[in-house]
Amino acid sequence: MREPFATTAELQEYWRVLDAGEISRATTLLKLASDRLRMLALRAGIDLDAKVKADPNSVYVSTLKFAVMDAVKRAMQAPADLPPVNSYQQTAGPYSENIAYANPTGDLYFKKSELALLGINGGQQLDSLSTTPNNKGLYGGNE
Repeated sequence: MREPFATTAELQEYWRVLDAGEISRATTLLKLASDRLRMLALRAGIDLDAKVKADPNSVYVSTLKFAVMDAVKRAMQAPADLPPVNSYQQTAGPYSENIAYANPTGDLYFKKSELALLGINGGQQLDSLSTTPNNKGLYGGNE
């Protein structure tokens, strides 16, 4: 596995101090997030490792690091001790508490805005395919 674009020390500086178990999980997630972003970038024709090597102190590399750390942060914010539910409610007398989780299953994902900042289109593509063998001159087909 290649080096992640961010380290656990940088994640802790950006977010919060992690305990030993969280550091182990964060290390794995940073590697997975970096590789997932590499795959998305390759589909868009971008070599992230080459960009990092060319100018390691660029704004692009800083944005890349932020995207990886933010994806890992989202994944780690899911409560480990609760089942993967969308919301949680408890009531005691006249008091009640209702919590709706933003990422209840701890999925590792990138936002469209993060991908756009990196010049990655998100991996979706729209194409069309003619179903007629010789469509010359038909409805603006291949002429």
